[in-house]
Amino acid sequence: MSSANQAIEPEQQEEPHHGSGTGSLVLGVTAVGAFGFPFLPEALPPMVRYLPLYLVLPLGICAVVWGLPDLWRAWGTEDSSPVRARIGVLLGTLAILAPLVWLFFYLGAG
Repeated sequence: MSSANQAIEPEQQEEPHHGSGTGSLVLGVTAVGAFGFPFLPEALPPMVRYLPLYLVLPLGICAVVWGLPDLWRAWGTEDSSPVRARIGVLLGTLAILAPLVWLFFYLGAG
């Protein structure tokens, strides 16, 4: 096939692969899993035990932000089931709300 024939024939463009919500799921699981780090043995340095708690809110926000576009994209289509994105957004929301609820009751009791 000559280069002239290649230029005339249109190339088949594939539809870009849309996310399946895996990133949101991983971020949500990581955010919720960070709640367990303070319960690690006290032999570990405090940096290892308490640093992940500072990452809970950013990881939870990222899980929600990365999962919502996948949910919106799948809304109205029957062929896709965004289970991973839905679980990631749920876990991200839990990771956002849990520290805020704790802070509300902590400051409200004082």
